[in-house]
Amino acid sequence: MSFSAELPTRRNEAWKYSDLRQAVGNERHALRDGRDIIERLAPGTQRLEAAPGKQHLFVERMTDDRHMDARSFDWRVGAGAELTRVVIQTGEALPLSVTRVRLAAGAKYKQFVLAFGARLARIETHVSVEGEGAEVTMNGAYLAGAGRHADLTSVIEHKAPSAVTRQLIKGVARKGGRGVFQGKIIVERVAQKTDARQHHQGLLLEDGAEIFAKPELMIHADDVQCAHGNTAGGLDERALFYMRSRGVPEAEARALLIEAFLAETIPDGLPEALRDELVAAMQTWLATGKPPAPAATDEEGMV
Repeated sequence: MSFSAELPTRRNEAWKYSDLRQAVGNERHALRDGRDIIERLAPGTQRLEAAPGKQHLFVERMTDDRHMDARSFDWRVGAGAELTRVVIQTGEALPLSVTRVRLAAGAKYKQFVLAFGARLARIETHVSVEGEGAEVTMNGAYLAGAGRHADLTSVIEHKAPSAVTRQLIKGVARKGGRGVFQGKIIVERVAQKTDARQHHQGLLLEDGAEIFAKPELMIHADDVQCAHGNTAGGLDERALFYMRSRGVPEAEARALLIEAFLAETIPDGLPEALRDELVAAMQTWLATGKPPAPAATDEEGMV
């Protein structure tokens, strides 16, 4: 089978809004063994373990503007451990990431993705809740300008009772930009007393912008509290009118409203400097239509 034939297109259900074969074009890349196409494109899979009872912070920056940047992670969060992951994607080539996370009893996994899109950017996360009382917070924000495609895809499987999931994804797209959210929460029969909430909200800032969203719940247990929702539309004209009536120029008022809309997705508890960086990156895009320049130190790693 040729390299091109192994790449998914929009005919593949999991890639129905993101045509990887078209984005790769005539480029050729090595394919290794793996569970899915991103893992096969990545040079290797990084395996990490959050030690029981410990707190960890993992900050990841995807900044490559010239080459495919495919990454694969396989993590286990031990009993009572807390792992926070923050992804900042600015590179405009082909940033691709797949992460698998397994949670033990009482473990907490918190994730925030800030994606500015690329020729095709896809940040994919699979979480397996395997211990009782685990907690998942998976938020994200995408800002897709002209020629940029941002895809946030996730699957959260509840396989143990009394776990909690909260997922809030918000995004904005300008003319020629495309934002994608695909989120699936699965509650197995054994996972009684699961509390899972998933919401997506998108803003189409200009004619010609595109946002595709597919939130899903698959519930096999009967003693649960689960909900999901999706909205897409334009900026609230009443709020805009109110700010303009108070003397705020229209462009500034729009930027402030959009910033407040997106900043709601940033989870609590992040270091102040990191939160300031995330907000500043949003502000840069709102002011210029472009993501911020890469940080002087493009580090990533566990803290």
